[in-house]
Amino acid sequence: MDQQPAERSMILDWPGCQNARDLGSGRIRRGALVRSGRPGRDTTEAIFAHGVTRVLDLRLATETDVDPSPLSGHRAYRNLSVLRPEDTLLEAMGDTLPAIYRAVLDRGQVNLAAVLSAIAQAPEGGVLVHCHQGKDRTGLVVALALALAGVPEQEIAADYALTARFLPPAQTWMLDQITAATMRATLAYLRERYGGAEPYLLDGGLGPEEVALVRARLTAP
Repeated sequence: MDQQPAERSMILDWPGCQNARDLGSGRIRRGALVRSGRPGRDTTEAIFAHGVTRVLDLRLATETDVDPSPLSGHRAYRNLSVLRPEDTLLEAMGDTLPAIYRAVLDRGQVNLAAVLSAIAQAPEGGVLVHCHQGKDRTGLVVALALALAGVPEQEIAADYALTARFLPPAQTWMLDQITAATMRATLAYLRERYGGAEPYLLDGGLGPEEVALVRARLTAP
């Protein structure tokens, strides 16, 4: 049975935005990487006050067309989908969260590498990554980034599990599977099939110099 996850993230009380957390703790520099659900209209001031200089919206273009980001058009904003255009429903990709995450890793290797490249190449300051709830796509991107930065797998899994505390139960799909065990299984698959985060991302198109940039911007001196 999973233990209560450790509080490695700093919870951010951003208006109009759920599940916002600064990943700074231990190896990770405070303010370098932030995760959240979709920001609302009232969130913009808080985002930039936190030092964020790049916002990566991980949703499909079909999602952003229907529900545009309030930051759309801002110089800090980029829309980089984790999913392929044809993968419009996560629930069609597997019957459990670990199965879905395996499918996203297998099908989205190039897209995920492009997101990590955008983190590497972002302007000086913090990077915010978000999807809709900040759970699945955001969870995978954060896991890859933290793994590249050398954060132990148990800490990555514990941080992922915190998401279950910040989402409304009635509106959260597969809430009971947002656990450390789910992320541990995902990281085990990544390691066993691809050799880990770094070989996976390099094979997807992330450059070796970008791996170094991700590490340098995320890790505390």
